[in-house]
Amino acid sequence: MNIRRRLALSVAAMAVGSGLAFAPQASAAPQAADASCPYPYVCFYKGSTKTGQFKDVTSGWQNLGASKGATTMVNTRRDDIVYTHFTNGETWCTPPLNTTTFNSWVVDKIRISSASSC
Repeated sequence: MNIRRRLALSVAAMAVGSGLAFAPQASAAPQAADASCPYPYVCFYKGSTKTGQFKDVTSGWQNLGASKGATTMVNTRRDDIVYTHFTNGETWCTPPLNTTTFNSWVVDKIRISSASSC
């Protein structure tokens, strides 16, 4: 095994061990913010199926109900960030106009904030 491959495997093992490989990932610009998730909503999807949408700014967590365990969240809001809470107790902040993929973490709550950056 060459040195590059060994180094890549070591880095991957460290990321998995620290939980980094499974953390949510945000990407800019909601994927076409299609008609199924219009402004000013935050929408949740399991695969390609929309499971819920939220728009109220709150000071506390809202339970996701049918959207618990969603694989993707789309934030179409222009000025508001979205905090998501996971069953492992971790939280994640998604900036305005971003899409987040949850990987293996199980999302269970949401809080929309009027702050414009995380």
